[in-house]
Amino acid sequence: MRKILMITRSGLSACLALSRRTHLAAFVASLAVTFCPSSNAIAQTRGDEFVIPAALSTVTNNPFASGNALDMSNVPTVDASYSIANDNTTTEPASFRNLIRSNNSYCPPNACGGGCNVRYYLSYDALWLNRENDERFSLSRNSYMPDFDYEFGGRYTAGTMLDCVNAWEGVYTGPYDWQRSSTVTGAGNLQSNLIPVLPYTGAEIDSFNNADIHYQAYQARLHSFELNRRWWNWDVVSTMIGVRYVDYQEDYLFQSINTTNGNGVYTQRANNRMAGAQIGAELLYPTSLRSSFGFRGKAGVYANFDEASAFLNNAGTVVINASDSDIDVAGLIEMGVFGQYQLVPSIRLTAGYEFWYLPGVCTVPGSTPRFISPATGTRVIDDEDLFLHGGSVGVQVLF
Repeated sequence: MRKILMITRSGLSACLALSRRTHLAAFVASLAVTFCPSSNAIAQTRGDEFVIPAALSTVTNNPFASGNALDMSNVPTVDASYSIANDNTTTEPASFRNLIRSNNSYCPPNACGGGCNVRYYLSYDALWLNRENDERFSLSRNSYMPDFDYEFGGRYTAGTMLDCVNAWEGVYTGPYDWQRSSTVTGAGNLQSNLIPVLPYTGAEIDSFNNADIHYQAYQARLHSFELNRRWWNWDVVSTMIGVRYVDYQEDYLFQSINTTNGNGVYTQRANNRMAGAQIGAELLYPTSLRSSFGFRGKAGVYANFDEASAFLNNAGTVVINASDSDIDVAGLIEMGVFGQYQLVPSIRLTAGYEFWYLPGVCTVPGSTPRFISPATGTRVIDDEDLFLHGGSVGVQVLF
């Protein structure tokens, strides 16, 4: 029994000794693994040269084959103090900026004196506008003229880019020529809406009553010229300031055929020549890589050099022949929505709908032509409002 105990005690002692030696060897190995890569890293950091593997030195056209070492003294190092908190880098917004020098080398933005690969732009919009209001205007009790319809015109724009932001452009819109007319016949029973005011009586307008034929014609014309300074920002916002001239005219003719009292002719004319300053902006929202949707608006204040005239001939007798002119304040507000589709980088297709509002203008219906008196046509009435609206399709070319 004593021998068995001694053998068991000896075995346990041997196992404990073997375990201590195994732990010591593992600890030494771990220290070696820890310190050896660190020393190698230090050696690589401090060294100015590295040795090319022999396998690479035999590769054809190998750039390292000319020597066994490459100078690493110019390799940039990263500052250990860098952090996101002190990052001052910026992102350049997308634009038409030209990044290529004349010698075909790369040029970062704002490093080569500016410049864009878009220097000029031309655009044409086929614009159909309708003149609203005065739908029921008529000086004959027996007929009404049909409403004005959408009139075809155009908007022509030519611009030059001074750089990626600044541009000058000229815009012409027109010509517009709205017309409407009516003819009614009767057997001496046609009556007019003319009202004589003392000292005039019904005798001064009797050729327009109990007539056989009433003919009316109403015409309106519009031209617009603009010169704008425009600024482009990030290709999605554009602002502008400029000058504008708007020419709006109206002519009205009322002719009566009367076999009993004689024929009569009554005409009225209103001219508005508006010149002033305007501001505007466009906002563009990209909907895909090729298409976008936007809003545009303009607002201007103008001096209105307006004129009005009236002429009435009753059975060969001139009853009214007067005119007047004035200078007053008028305005123009344009609002619209539009869409663009990029066919190729230099060609865009456009479509939209817009509204024009012109306060402070002189119109024929607003000049109260119904009332016939010695004062008819002697004073300009320029407190009327004009409302236009319509759709457009067009094309823009960049080059």
